[in-house]
Amino acid sequence: MKITAKSIKEDLARAKTAYLKNEDLRALAGLAAALKGFLAVKLPGTDRMEIESHFREAFSNLSKMPRVLKYLPKGVPYAKGQEEKLFKFVAALYKKVQQDIERESLEEMRERKLKIDQLIGKGQKLLDDGNLLEAQRNFREAVALHVDEDGLYPLVAMKLIDKGHHKASLEYLRGAILASPNNPRAYDLLLAASDKLGEVDSGLKALSDARKKAGEIPLLLAATARLLAKDGKWAEAKADAEKALAAQPNMEQASKVLALATKRLGG
Repeated sequence: MKITAKSIKEDLARAKTAYLKNEDLRALAGLAAALKGFLAVKLPGTDRMEIESHFREAFSNLSKMPRVLKYLPKGVPYAKGQEEKLFKFVAALYKKVQQDIERESLEEMRERKLKIDQLIGKGQKLLDDGNLLEAQRNFREAVALHVDEDGLYPLVAMKLIDKGHHKASLEYLRGAILASPNNPRAYDLLLAASDKLGEVDSGLKALSDARKKAGEIPLLLAATARLLAKDGKWAEAKADAEKALAAQPNMEQASKVLALATKRLGG
């Protein structure tokens, strides 16, 4: 990309926008890019004066950032003619701020995971004591903290299933499907829970809710077809089984449902 007065102003504009959004790294990156560009070209006097004015504003903004003030309590003034030194300084400052943010993110992640473990432990104890309502409150708070712990949903579902709370488990099995729609375990658990309940409506609703967000996933279609077949809704079961097989022809369970539905419908 060719460096021009316009491109330098755009870098400074990005730095200002990032500052206003509290995006410290982006603000530093934009300012560093502008300084580097400024050093690489010889600009006409009018452009140079305008950009220097923008630099003063950018460094004034920089001096208001708490992450910068941590290292430089008095801030960083813009010094005309010292752009090379300022570029090296801003680049070094970028690395320090980046390390701080990464460290904070790691600490936040550890605190979040610890909180999840505490909530699950408390929920299990309440479940053991027969207090489903309070156990659910803790389990829901735990899954609300979920980021990448996709195994959390089936874990909670299994705790509820082990205590015979099959209907309550469907809420977390729906979450498991949305978190990992191509993992067959959640579907198997949902079908098993529906069997234990002795009715399919709750299971079908959980699958329908997941389907609205996850889309036409072959495993989801096959599981829905199986429940519809159990409920004697053969035409609907056949349609979903066909959709599942169209996307994934080797699905044994969908093939079985299709064959049975076709027979029942007189096909």
